[in-house]
Amino acid sequence: MSGTSGADEGSGPGRVAGYAVAAGAVVGAALLTWALWPLIQPSGTPLFFAAVAISSWYGGLGPGLLATALAAVVTERFFVPPVHLFFTPGTAVRGVSFVVVALLVASLYERARRAQARAEALARSRETLLAAEKAAREAAETASRGKDEFLATLSHELRTPLNALVGWTWWLRRGDLDAERRVKALETIDRNVKAVAQLIEDLLDVSRIITGKIRLSMRTVELAPVIEAAVAAVQPAAAAKSIDIDLTLPPAVAPVRGDIDRLQQVVWNLLSNAIKFTPDKGRVSVRLDQGTGGVRIVVRDTGQGISPGVLPYVFDRFAQGDGGPRAGAGLGLGLAIARHVVELHGGEIRAESEGEGQGATFTVTLPRAAPDTPAAESAGAAGAAVLQGLRILVVDDEPSAREWCQLTLGHHGARVIAAASAGEALAALGREAVDVLVSDLRLPGDDGYDLIRRVRELDAERGGRTPAVALTGYPRVEDRSRALDAGYDAHVPKPVAVTELVSVVALLAGRAAGEPV
Repeated sequence: MSGTSGADEGSGPGRVAGYAVAAGAVVGAALLTWALWPLIQPSGTPLFFAAVAISSWYGGLGPGLLATALAAVVTERFFVPPVHLFFTPGTAVRGVSFVVVALLVASLYERARRAQARAEALARSRETLLAAEKAAREAAETASRGKDEFLATLSHELRTPLNALVGWTWWLRRGDLDAERRVKALETIDRNVKAVAQLIEDLLDVSRIITGKIRLSMRTVELAPVIEAAVAAVQPAAAAKSIDIDLTLPPAVAPVRGDIDRLQQVVWNLLSNAIKFTPDKGRVSVRLDQGTGGVRIVVRDTGQGISPGVLPYVFDRFAQGDGGPRAGAGLGLGLAIARHVVELHGGEIRAESEGEGQGATFTVTLPRAAPDTPAAESAGAAGAAVLQGLRILVVDDEPSAREWCQLTLGHHGARVIAAASAGEALAALGREAVDVLVSDLRLPGDDGYDLIRRVRELDAERGGRTPAVALTGYPRVEDRSRALDAGYDAHVPKPVAVTELVSVVALLAGRAAGEPV
């Protein structure tokens, strides 16, 4: 039992135990004193000092004081001659002396316990700081090694195709090649130029991901043609390794809302990854299906598999499997880009593998596209007058985007009030009521989240319940949730089609509250 684990560290049963130990120690001291009385008389206090010390060591000051009081009563009552006499001058002096010494003992033990507790806390804090420092140092070393490995890999990935380009260009300039070799030279140059271009595009994509500048052209997309196009693009690479690609595309799969080019990039990355790590005469399957979670694209290969230690990091940038069976040529960017693009579409991607040599399965899940609403249909049917008479406040710090909203909404009959910041928007609301607020989320100073929170703090008469649309370039699920939690009624990702913007505004203008769009 350590000195810091006694009753004073807790409450309830712990404290009761401390006082029980104090009472037990005094009883034990009394019994031992009674048994040893012929040997230790006339002094009956030493064992009681021990009882006070034990009580203070185990339970702290409170149990020590209880042991002191009990010991003073017991010693004076039973073990100090003349026995059975109270309140004589001698007993008073002896009792006071015993109590003073016992209190000093209890106080010293209490201080010792607190000092020990502080020392242990400092030791734990020091260990925590050392562990954090060690983790930070290891993370920095890992990052440094990763940077060096990345630069080395990048150098290799650039030099390999450039070497082919320089070499075949030299031969073409000499003019000594026959027709067959010239064709081979041109094909090699074309293939390596495309490889360098793809490498540069991947690096640019990573840069856009880091800075949040990837833009999506969102529309309703049928995934079957997207998958077929990606399969056609990787077919030559698969044929070179005699790899069969099995394609399963059911006829009736719900569409999704997304960027066609980016979705094709995701499928292409997954297929290229599967072909790269599948040995000759292997098999890659692509299946499109749908379930309760949305529309799924499943890419499965019979290749080298992924070890359990690498699987959690397979979507990290520059991950190459740490020399394992999944390591290979390339910068390790394809899966990282695929994950980010899928997340931008509000979906998820996961990797599964039973281990090395067991192949791998990558599953992309995307939300179904929302069906056209009656409000949207009526908006399209009503044409330019669908927003007639509505007052709409548009907030965007980008002049061209603000002007486009003004022109679009004004063309459909609305009177548009424009603001370039949250402050201007609040001032406009103070001057007159509006029917719908349309705001960008990235604003100078107070952003769109701050704006809607301040609007919702207003009374209903001052516009606190004004329907609001968040118009943003961040289309992920968490971005939508954050916007709706802040107080917006709808979250519309950029770029937005004219009909979609008009339909959403028309829908919100017909209600004061309702389900988020």
